[in-house]
Amino acid sequence: MGKQSRDEEVPFGEQKEKPWGYERPLAEFKGLFLKELFFRKGKSSSQHYHEKKDEFFYIVKGQVRVLLADKELVLAAGDTLHISPGQEHRIEPIQDTLILELGTRMFGDVIRVADDYDRARRE
Repeated sequence: MGKQSRDEEVPFGEQKEKPWGYERPLAEFKGLFLKELFFRKGKSSSQHYHEKKDEFFYIVKGQVRVLLADKELVLAAGDTLHISPGQEHRIEPIQDTLILELGTRMFGDVIRVADDYDRARRE
């Protein structure tokens, strides 16, 4: 068993299944947390925001639509996006998509506004 990440006790390198695909913690360094996110076509994230977490996304493969409070973006391989604390967002994959997320680690910081999978409002 690998070194434990602080992400719900999921070891680095092991994936955690999500309704939209999976996430895999890769590394943590000086308060920054690197994760691999995989979104299956047709399965979107909740519409949510974080009170304190700062996120930076790099699209490795695929294409997604990102719904923000004030605009909609389409991102493809090589594109990047910064999500500030408090900024509502939802990821809708147009294709199967692989994303690297670099962010500050704030456990329990997800506030869901809308969710297709009936998960708790706060996680």
